[in-house]
Amino acid sequence: MSIFSKSLEIRRAQPEDLAEVLRIERAVPEAPHWGEPVYRDILLQEPGEIKLNRALFVAGDGKRIVGFAVAAVVADQAELESIAVDPERRRLGVGGALSGAVILWGRQAGAREMLLEVRSANAEARALYDRLGFKETGLRRGYYSDPPDDAVLMSVSLSNAADL
Repeated sequence: MSIFSKSLEIRRAQPEDLAEVLRIERAVPEAPHWGEPVYRDILLQEPGEIKLNRALFVAGDGKRIVGFAVAAVVADQAELESIAVDPERRRLGVGGALSGAVILWGRQAGAREMLLEVRSANAEARALYDRLGFKETGLRRGYYSDPPDDAVLMSVSLSNAADL
């Protein structure tokens, strides 16, 4: 799947994208820092190999990768596990385009609902998820460290999620 949004191309990541994904992950303090083996396992996953279906998407501007998202589907439930945008490309629609690709992928994979957790202090991300139709469903106090923060749990029915 390849989606074009303005000057962005959103596509499934390839192994040769790994260095850029790691560059962005390291530049975004709020992103989960999983390390190279986790991303490599996602990229090398064979369809139907396991019950957990994961995907890594990248957003490119024609010159380089400027953001990425990781999502998973188990049975009829999807989770947006991580999304990170190059700090120089924030507030330009990259996060929204990646979120839209993840929502489309989740629907195509048979998920009926998408879940996520976001730092309570991340007002920009929470506003984006709100525009996409996500609703707050809970709070995990003290979930994040470095810096300490609560996790806001959110979910959306994929039949009701906004299309970007």
